[in-house]
Amino acid sequence: QFTGFDRSPSLPQSNRRLRNRPGVRRPPWGGRCKDLLNRPWGYWIVPAIRPAEANYVNMPPAYRPRFFAGLVAYQTTQLQQAMGYSQDVAHDLAYRQIQGIQQDDAGLPHRHLVAAKWKKNIIGGAWYVAVPERASSLLWIMIEDAHQGQGHGRRLLAHVAEQARAAGATGLVLHVFTANTVAVTLYQKLGFSDIGKEMFLPW
Repeated sequence: QFTGFDRSPSLPQSNRRLRNRPGVRRPPWGGRCKDLLNRPWGYWIVPAIRPAEANYVNMPPAYRPRFFAGLVAYQTTQLQQAMGYSQDVAHDLAYRQIQGIQQDDAGLPHRHLVAAKWKKNIIGGAWYVAVPERASSLLWIMIEDAHQGQGHGRRLLAHVAEQARAAGATGLVLHVFTANTVAVTLYQKLGFSDIGKEMFLPW
């Protein structure tokens, strides 16, 4: 994947659109680069930069309130879209669901809260349970809005799967609303398959 730049005034009309292409880079010397790659219009090519891989650490206690608040906000939106709940009802239900899970598995040795750390900042995390000789359960996964779309969620999920496998789990199971097509597509690309459906009859 490459990005390009050209500032030559003699660039043919058909190629002048390259000048303003999003993400292109200006040559550091500020002039034409005809001699660099022997291109007739000084088209400068540089490789696109891939975001650095995040490090994965135990979730710091100071970040946990932010993580759980983000989960409540996310689940509130999902319940509104999938179930047609009002915002107040969806928020109350989401809060109770997450609070209930926290209380149920409090102190369990197989519960894990992992955080993704990128450029010295925590940008998200995952909450999962991994028990030997049983399917591991991914309870929640979240990446901060400002860092979505960069592959952090995919790599965090892959890390969770590796840790669950290392703990002796037989697989990894999760729940997702079918309306959340972005998440469904990601999970399918990573090899997840449907094993059941939760049905809903509205009236």
